[in-house]
Order: sequence, then structure tokens, then C-alpha cells
Amino acid sequence: MDSLHEKERHLERKLEEMEDVLVAFSGGVDSTYLLFKTKERAKGRVVAVTAISPLHPLQEIEAAKTRAKEVGVEHILLESKELESVEFRANPPHRCYLCRRIVYGDFKELGDKKGLQHVLVGNNRDDEEKARPGMRAAVEYDIHSPLQEAGLRKNDIRQLSMQAGLSTHDKPALPCLVTRFRYGEQLTLPKLEQVERSEEYLHLLGFKKLRVRYHGEIARIELESSMMEKAIEMRKEIGTVLQKLGFTYVTLDLTSDLTGKE
Repeated sequence: MDSLHEKERHLERKLEEMEDVLVAFSGGVDSTYLLFKTKERAKGRVVAVTAISPLHPLQEIEAAKTRAKEVGVEHILLESKELESVEFRANPPHRCYLCRRIVYGDFKELGDKKGLQHVLVGNNRDDEEKARPGMRAAVEYDIHSPLQEAGLRKNDIRQLSMQAGLSTHDKPALPCLVTRFRYGEQLTLPKLEQVERSEEYLHLLGFKKLRVRYHGEIARIELESSMMEKAIEMRKEIGTVLQKLGFTYVTLDLTSDLTGKE
């Protein structure tokens, strides 16, 4: 098995071969490290692009803007239109593929307009071993995943990010808001906003790693096991606020534990 140093050097060699790169940038652990290394190693221009849509919390977009500035690259905010797709709004099991096909198509078009020869995304080796329908769209648009190709796993990237002094090294994973909905649940802007505002409120209370799963009138809250007691103590306040946000019933999922999960 390659050492961490060997994996990093493999990544660096790949990036050193590239000129004029567009990096898909969410501001998360993987894409921040990829952007940092691309800026460090690629020969030509490096531009970051972040998709703006109701699928992603506004606070994450703001964080991405800050991190791109810290890395020192041009940052483009590109409005994506997933919700305009009837097929995507129907929320089928291959929703990730439908989403990525739209977004990656936009990224590829932007790269062509800007004269950027390569479009990169921050998938890692762990993603390769999971069901990731969106990765098929990357292949279709000839978009590459250098972290994955170098064999870097999420824990590797966290360690290398910490060594590089990147603030994202311990950032919790935050999948897009669509993952809070069961397949077949029609996706609408009000529903997405309802979940986003609920999670934003819980973050303000100090819950770091959480999900608010949408089940119609019911909000099902998932937390780390260490935060369950706090949630129970604050149940009345939490219930009142989430009811004001549109849920009739607010539940705490006692079978879930987000501790250590990406």
C-alpha cells in the first residue's frame, strides 16, 4: 500500500502535467485540498467554480467564497438549474446522476469558454468504493478526479489538509439537501428551504454534525450520539421552532449516530 507521501506525490505529478484548470469547488474538505494543490502545482491558470442552487445551504456558498479567496484563485459562482428538470424534481434513485449531468455540463461549457483545458472534481478513493451515480456523469464529460486517481482517501485528505494548514481539515461532511428526502418525494423550493432553515437553526444551537430528514409533516433529526442528551433537554425549544418552520411533528431518531460518519 502506498504511503501517504507517495500518494501525495502521485497527485502532484498529475497536477504538474496540467495547464489552465477549472476546479469544481464546494468548499468542503476534498475540494479545498484539491484547489490548494492545483494552485500550488498546475502550470497555468487555476479557476474555482461553485454551483449556486437551492440544493446547497447558503452558508456553504459563503464559506466557499472565503476559502477560495484564502487559496488565492479566481472564483466563479455559477447558477445551476437542477430544479428546472422535471425528471430531477421527481427525485428518482438516480437523482445524483441527473444532478451531476446538469452541473458538470455547465462546468464543462464554462471551462471551454474560459479556455481552461481541464475540469477537476474532488472525488476521493472512498467514493470509488461507494454507490456514486454522479461519477458516471463525470466520465461522460471527461471530468477527472485526481484525488481518487492518486488513491487518496478521506482520512488521508484530512491529514494532508491539516499539514497544509487548511481550516477545512476537520470540517464535517455536508451532503446536498436532496439527501434529506426519500426517493420519490417531489422536490420543491419550499421543502428545500424548510430543511435548510431547520438545520441552520440547529447549527446555531451548537449541533455540529446533523441531518433533518424530511417526511412530509414529520422532521426526523439525526445527530451524533454525544449530542442526544442535549437535544432532549432542548426538545421544547427545538420543537417549537421547527413547527414554526412548517413541520407538524418533530422527532429525534434514537437509532441514528452520525459520529465518525462522512
